[in-house]
Amino acid sequence: MSDFLPHPFWNFSLEIYAGEGVAAACLDLQDRRGCDVNVLLFCCWLGASGRPTLTADRLRAILKVSDVWQAEIVRPLRQVRRLLRDKPWHEALPETVDAARRRVADAELAAEHAEQLKLASLYAPPADRDRPIEKRLRAAVGNLGVYAVCLGVVPDAKDRAAVVALMAATFPGLPGEEIARAVGVAVSSSA
Repeated sequence: MSDFLPHPFWNFSLEIYAGEGVAAACLDLQDRRGCDVNVLLFCCWLGASGRPTLTADRLRAILKVSDVWQAEIVRPLRQVRRLLRDKPWHEALPETVDAARRRVADAELAAEHAEQLKLASLYAPPADRDRPIEKRLRAAVGNLGVYAVCLGVVPDAKDRAAVVALMAATFPGLPGEEIARAVGVAVSSSA
């Protein structure tokens, strides 16, 4: 990954995506709801860094650009990578198929990186790290809510659980109950 241009959003994404339950939550939202993982992470990054909450109009404009890249580049690479993983080609040596799959995975990751740099170039007002963490949490959750609206998704319990996992990794210093409340998940009190 050393040949990728450094960027705070990319660094944030690598750190957050490695967090407990985040990859599974992102992939679930991708597969069930058609979310773009990069946009999910972008929504989190904007909020976490103290940037203003996205408007639906601004996010729709951003999605017009990222949706084309996803449709023409990222999803086809993902499809080829999954085919190489899931559909054995008996006429080939497994090592050669695995090597091809790894190269396609590298190309997919490079395409994801390119998309992230483009997302950040489309909307990156100045960060405000002095903004209270509770407001940053609400902004990140709000951004994900705007994304749901843009996708025409009414979040269900599984979606909210995925957002809790994203927020827990994005804001590791906040108590789980506070994150759950911000996401709209009922917090049970144990007696």
